[in-house]
Formats: sequence, C-alpha cells, structure tokens
Amino acid sequence: MCSATLVVLFLTVPAIAPAKPAPKPITGRLSAPGYTVIALAKNGRATSRRTRPGRLFRLRPPAERVTLHLRASDGTYAGPVVVSAQKKGKRAVLGVRAGAKLHTVRVRPAKGYASVKSLGRHWRDGARWARARKGVPIGAGKYGFVRSKPKRGAVPGDLDLDGIANSLDVDDDGDRILDNLDRSKKGKGSASAQASGDFPGPASGDFGLKTILFGSLFETVNANAGMTDAQIGPALPRNGVLLVDILPGDSAELDCGQPQSNTNPGLGGLVYCTTGGTGSIMGSFGQEASWPLFPNCCDTDGDGFGTLVPEANGNPLMWLHPGATSDQIGSGDVLIQRVTTNGQERQFVATLQYVFVTHPALVSYSDGQGNSATLSYPVAFGARGNRELPFPVEAGPSGDVVVTLTFWRPQRRPIPPETDSWIDIGGLDHAASLFGEDTGVSTCERSAYSSSDPNLTPIADPEFQGAKGRASGFTDLSPDRPASPANTFTYQLNLTECLKSKGRTFDSGQTQGFTFSAYTPQVPGANPDNANTAVFFRK
Repeated sequence: MCSATLVVLFLTVPAIAPAKPAPKPITGRLSAPGYTVIALAKNGRATSRRTRPGRLFRLRPPAERVTLHLRASDGTYAGPVVVSAQKKGKRAVLGVRAGAKLHTVRVRPAKGYASVKSLGRHWRDGARWARARKGVPIGAGKYGFVRSKPKRGAVPGDLDLDGIANSLDVDDDGDRILDNLDRSKKGKGSASAQASGDFPGPASGDFGLKTILFGSLFETVNANAGMTDAQIGPALPRNGVLLVDILPGDSAELDCGQPQSNTNPGLGGLVYCTTGGTGSIMGSFGQEASWPLFPNCCDTDGDGFGTLVPEANGNPLMWLHPGATSDQIGSGDVLIQRVTTNGQERQFVATLQYVFVTHPALVSYSDGQGNSATLSYPVAFGARGNRELPFPVEAGPSGDVVVTLTFWRPQRRPIPPETDSWIDIGGLDHAASLFGEDTGVSTCERSAYSSSDPNLTPIADPEFQGAKGRASGFTDLSPDRPASPANTFTYQLNLTECLKSKGRTFDSGQTQGFTFSAYTPQVPGANPDNANTAVFFRK
C-alpha cells in the first residue's frame, strides 16, 4: 500500500503598507480680513488658503509639523504666526502641528507678525522657534533682513533663527546681505548651498526670482544724478523684467493673490501678475502692443492664476514684464507657484528680494587724448553718447582706444530697517559687452580692463572662469549703503582690445556701442539679476 504525502507550500505575500493619511487640517479665524494663510514645511513645501467670509481659514498643511505665515491682501509678506513665547520673551515658538485649532489669530500689521492667544502644548511644535524681543521674532516687519547668526540644524527651515522661513526670507543666513547678492557659501544663492540640502533650493521647491532693468543712455535714471522720483519713475515700468523660474511638473501656475478688475493695487494682489493688472509676457522691444497680458493669456481654468510660459527654447524660465512702478513691485512681494503633476498639486513660495529701479549711470568718460565729458541727467534722446551722436574717441600712442569710465551704482528702494529713500547696491559684478549681442558671449575679455579703484577687484571666482566670458570685469567690494553722489567707481576699458577679441576692428569713422552691466554674483545654470546702460563711441 502506497501512502501519499501532502506537501503544503506557504507563500509569503509581502504586506502592503497602508497609505499614510494626509495631515489633518489646521483651522482658525484671523482678526482682520483679506489675508492668505501659508503653511510651510521645513523642505519648502507649502499650502495656502485665502480667508473665507468671516475671516475663517481651514487648510491642510503639507506636513505634520509646519510654521504659519501670512500674505497681506496687497500680496506682500505680512509675517509669521507666533503661538507662544519662552525665555521671558527672548524666544518665539512658531511650530504648529497638523489638526491644531488656533481659534482667533490676532494680526499685527504694524509689527509684521500675528499671534495666537492660547494654543495647547500638544498642538505646538517647540522645535520651530525664533530669536525674539518681547515675544516678537527679530525678523518680523523686516522680511528677515536682520543680522542673526545661523545655527545649523537648530530650527528646521529657518537657518538664521529670525522667524522668517528660508523660502520667505530675503537674507536667510542673517549676514545682512540679500541672498541674490550673497557670495558666501552660506547663502542659498550659491551653488554649493543649493546642493547641501540645508536650504530649499530648486530641487526641493524654492524658485528663483530675478530682476533686469534695460536702458539706453537717454533712458538711464539714477538717484545720485539729482533726478527726481518723477524723472526716475517711468524707467521701471518701461524696461523692467522679472524672471520667474518654473519648477518641474506637468504645469505650474503663478498665484499672486486676489485677481483684480483693474490696475488699482488696493483691490488686492500683486498688480503685475493678477487678472486686470499691468503684467505681460515679454517679447521683442518695439512690439509691446503684441505682448500677451499675464495672467489673462494663460488662465484656461479661470481661477485667476496664470500658467507659467517657458522660453521658446524650452528653458524653464518665464520673462514677465511687470509694467509696474517701484511702489507696486519690490521687496516682500510673495509669489506662490502651484505645480501640478499627475493631477496632484504642490505649492511653493518665494519672496521678491528687491528690484533694480535705476541703472548703472555713466558719470564721465575720457579717452586721454582730449576727448571727455561729464554727463548731466536726464540725457536727451539723440544727445551725446547715444547712437545718433556718439562720444568722440581717439587712439592713444599704443594705437588702441582706451577710455576711463566713472559710474554711479544702480539703486533699489529701502528695506526695513533702512530709512533712506534710495540704496546704492554694492557687491555687484560690473562688466562691459558689445551692444546688441548676448552679454553672456560678448563680454569684453579680461585683458581689456584695468583699474586702480580700491573698491574694485577683478572677478576671480575660478568656478566661472571661461563661463561664456562672464569672468571678466570687476567685483565691487562696497556694501549696500545710502545713495550718495560721492559713491562712484572708476575703471579703464580698452575698446579696441575688446572688439579685437570678438573679431572686430575699431576703424576711423566707425561707431561702436557698448552695454555696461551690473550683475549679481553668478551661479552656473542660473540667470543673474542685472541692470544695463548702453553707450556709443565714434572713433
């Protein structure tokens, strides 16, 4: 008799982990209407909600632990939300846990923050705190533009502990240098910082905002030239540009606040990127009437948020022409990028650090051969130095045309606690390039420059040697400071040598144009902020 053996095989089936539940909503009521509440995670991820009628808000945070921030109805940063104070007011706690019920949040617009009267300890996250004075974060009301020593790893998402999250902070390492101007490896503007993971660089959501101001000599404005605000005013809406990095995803919309019915900024939102406002997608100069209005051109779902349009070559960057005055665009403007991938939306925030309101302005020139001029502003169209009537120059004993150039620095509006009307922007790179060509490839070679000005040093960062020629020119060693006509810098430029390096000559009777530019420190793969002035010379 044969017996059968029953073999039972037990197959191990991997357990399927249940989906992690979404964080529970945070709710509350603001003491004032018109604000947008933003919940920020340490990696730069955000969610935002405009308050509903009755000033109520309910938003689902992007993580279990976040900090809360406010954007005012005009689109500017209104500060962090403080949930408690510690150490006799020297520390403000900002951390909030998902599911918290904040009840009434008192908005304090004059001081640049908001506070919660009482929040249970189990809803607070004490790991997210800020240095404070009398319970008020030291960065409040200043967009984070304060001196505060970083403490790496101490507070998630706020390196300098000033209470303003990195992606909203105009100076996230607390050295009183705006991030786009910061050359240190600590600043999030540097390539090494973006790769370190300590900052919410492009890979984790922070998106760049860069400004450009174009101008020929007759369009050049500068506060140090004695020009009035009325004379300076038209330059920015005419020739200003805002570059907006587009984050990876299937599509990205730009949330600039409450859509407008006309160009009155008092109606809410940023006038240069809301419906009915002044913004457009930049095209060729001279064809401004055909530039598509933004966001009107690109709002297919009708929610008031325009889809960001990349450059024609596919580069993820949109050239926005704000058409706004310096009273309508500037430091503290908060833009939210809503990125959709596979039907899921993620949000990220950025604060505009500043805009170039004026140009680098030529004070005087001399060729050492008897031709010279000291300029008076505004320069009329067709006056000396413009294409129609170039400055005369002659070659020296070497056979080359060498000009000595003195400039005033470009300016921005003040950022609290600054109180002066205009600030000369220091720390920029200054260079010349051939007019009408890509400045990245037509910058004068290093050998064409010389200077004995103690405020200037040759650009020496080896990371950028040979990068489209942009390693030429000078770095300005002066810091930002109140505008003054005495704040000039001087260098010599060999026009003949510059043209020769580009395969050109400077023959008698020829006119050559040069663009004189001021750049922010340059990071590979990124566009710098820059302001430009075009000047023409005739041999």
